Amino acid sequence: MTGRVQRACWTWALLGTLLVARAHADETGTITGRVDKPSLVTGIKAVNRANDKRFSGKLDIKSGRFSIVGLPLDANYDCLIDQKTARLEGVNLKVPRSDYQEEQPLSAEDIQTIKTKVRGLNQFEDVVEILTVTGNIQHAAVLINKVRTKPFYGSGPGEVIWRAELWRFERPEETWVKVQDELFLVLYRERIQKSAYDKKSITFDAGLGGVQLTSKQSTVDLGFVRLPATQPGIRLRSAREADRR
Repeated sequence: MTGRVQRACWTWALLGTLLVARAHADETGTITGRVDKPSLVTGIKAVNRANDKRFSGKLDIKSGRFSIVGLPLDANYDCLIDQKTARLEGVNLKVPRSDYQEEQPLSAEDIQTIKTKVRGLNQFEDVVEILTVTGNIQHAAVLINKVRTKPFYGSGPGEVIWRAELWRFERPEETWVKVQDELFLVLYRERIQKSAYDKKSITFDAGLGGVQLTSKQSTVDLGFVRLPATQPGIRLRSAREADRR
């Protein structure tokens, strides 16, 4: 094979590689669903927690159908649906499978042990509310809402620090420990007036969190999504509550 032919082959091979890479880069996914009371919705978006990139969706007011398009694949997304004074927010409570052939749930003792460790690791906030501990015998996800209401350095009258975080625990052997390569995922961190915090209305929903888009499944339909009540509070609703009509 002559040098000229070799160079031509390399050129075409490189061009083919670039075209394939470009095709994969251009592939995106879509999240769809239908929301009740669409006239109350002020915005719908999906957020990639790994880089905090947010993608706005479109809503058909008549049908309640919504879609969020242009989502890069091989990523997980949480969906956020806003009303005027409230938010329904997806949270990813999924955990890896355990090493056991038959999956085993967390025991009451496991949950209590994890709650004790969580409270022991939170020294700054004086109000620590554990919204849920979920998972299996080896892995757990913990959703925490916490507030520093006591005076802190540089604080003004009536000022608080509010944080909502997702922690992950694992039990490699006999003891539950906090996952070291993911200290925590900060969902909210705000320094605000206590009066403003008391007005916040956020309902977390695991059914809207951890939506995985891949080349094999580039479209996910969330089905019917019921809007939560708008009274103030930071809460997690159960799957049963979300399914009520």
